[in-house]
Order: sequence, then structure tokens, then C-alpha cells
Amino acid sequence: MTYDVVVLIEREMSEGDARRVAALHAKREESVEYHLLVSSHPESGLAGPMALLGSTFADVAGLTGSAAVVGSATAPSARIGPPSVSRTPTATLADPAVDLASVIEHSSRQLRAASGYPVHVSITHGEVLLALMQMVKTTGSQEVVVVAWPETAAAFICSDWTTKARKLLKVPRVRILEHDI
Repeated sequence: MTYDVVVLIEREMSEGDARRVAALHAKREESVEYHLLVSSHPESGLAGPMALLGSTFADVAGLTGSAAVVGSATAPSARIGPPSVSRTPTATLADPAVDLASVIEHSSRQLRAASGYPVHVSITHGEVLLALMQMVKTTGSQEVVVVAWPETAAAFICSDWTTKARKLLKVPRVRILEHDI
């Protein structure tokens, strides 16, 4: 039996990010398979974990039947971007908006090295919540880990996003980790 985990990232995973994700599953008896989800356009209103915020969770959950949500996901109150101050570790990591190939290669290699388990990569060119829902369903994943900027992670925690996402995604566990900065 395999324990499947979807890992959604905003930017390239650092070695520290990969170690922290792998540590979450280090004591599992069954093997783990990671399904890394990367957006091809993380800064647009259609992608990246920050787009999952919407103006309310009902708006985000309503994406399955309403196109009006795209507008709410780009509203100023819903947009949370990368920190404006460039910090040394962040400056050396690839941004999916600029170098998607490096994000995929480096992140999958880091997570594979840290965990010793297979890492499958998927790219979404559309709405990230729909891609996340589809990936959880098709892989039979039991967990979702979102690795996000500290500002995005804080917004998720303040809005109790993980509880709501767990119900919407129909997974037993959703975790939020901050990218190393």
C-alpha cells in the first residue's frame, strides 16, 4: 500500500522545504509517493496557492460552478505575493513565472533526495484549485501539503483554510508549510 501526498508549491522548493515535507512522512510504515503540483503562472489570479484565498472560501469552493470567482481571486484583498524584500536564499531559487523547468527539476530532485520516495510532477496552466481537486481525486491522495510564502501561509491559517480545504478536497489531512526564506 502507498500513501499518496499532493505537494503544492508557490516557487522552487529549497533543501530545507524538501526536508520539512519529507519529515512529515518519515515515520510512515508504508511507502510514500509525492505528487508535486506547480503552476505555470503563479503570479496571475488563476494560479498559485494565493489564488486559493478568493474573497471568501465559498467563492473559492464555488469555482466548480462559477466563473465570477476568478475576479475575486485577483481582488487586492485576495492577492498575496512574494515578499518584496529580496533575501539571499530566496534570490537563488527559481520562480515558476520565470524558469518553470528549473522549478520542476530542482524541486523534484530536492524532495526525492530528502525523502527517498518517488516524486511525480504535474503542471497546471489553469485554475490551481481545480487542478488540486483533480490531482487528489486521480491519485487517491490522502494528504495535501501546501508550501507557500509566509504571508500566504499566515492568511491560510487566519482564515481556517485548512479545515475548509480538507472538506472540499475530501482528504483526511491538509497542511500548510512556509517556504524557507
